[in-house]
Amino acid sequence: MTHRACFRTTISPFSLWLLLLALLSGTGAALLSSLAQAANAPSTKEQSKQSSGASRANFIVTELDSLSESAEDIFTLALAGKMERVGKRLDTLKKNAAAFAYVQDEASSILLPRLGRTIADLEKAISTRNRIDTMRFSNRITLIAATVAVPFRPNVPTEVSLLDYNGRELEIWSEMKKTDKLSSIVIRMHLAWQTLMPKLIEQNRIKELRRFSDLMGHLELARVPEDYGRLSRQVLAETDILKAIFLKTAK
Repeated sequence: MTHRACFRTTISPFSLWLLLLALLSGTGAALLSSLAQAANAPSTKEQSKQSSGASRANFIVTELDSLSESAEDIFTLALAGKMERVGKRLDTLKKNAAAFAYVQDEASSILLPRLGRTIADLEKAISTRNRIDTMRFSNRITLIAATVAVPFRPNVPTEVSLLDYNGRELEIWSEMKKTDKLSSIVIRMHLAWQTLMPKLIEQNRIKELRRFSDLMGHLELARVPEDYGRLSRQVLAETDILKAIFLKTAK
């Protein structure tokens, strides 16, 4: 199998934060330039302010995980066409969003307003039974949650959350038949995957590493939306496995 050239870069925590913000702000075209500049950023910028202890950080990560899970549940129901069932999950999601009140740093000052707007957009999509927009906005909430969690060092690496998010993006845009958009998503996935690989090696998870590397190779060769859609389901299955690995290690 001939693979197209893939990225061999390692993203620092600050650069990863920029990557997530770039996705949220829609600045995909400037992404690689931002990452290149961030590579030379002073190390002091790579650490977010931590004014509270580990218990506070754990609480915030737990609440953000709950927010993300609620958003994923809404996405899954919308994907299956079960729009009549998403209302209750939206109520839960709104309660989970209260975790942001405890986060006071640079990221939250940017993302708190965006979260509020995205929840409002999601609520409108649900009320009008707009299935695609429900999927889009619920998935964007998972990205916001992952971005805010970065300074609190969640047990599941942010790269896994980013791959999970992009797996759902593949679901959305394959259904919309947007091939150019799909190829851009795969480029973003490479950035996250190349940074995650050393962490899997540290865990001696060579089997999982090879399996996901093969999956990335298939994504590189995808040409039509149907191929991306089929592979997206494999991405989501594999990211579930990766989440379980890191959660087990953290115990």
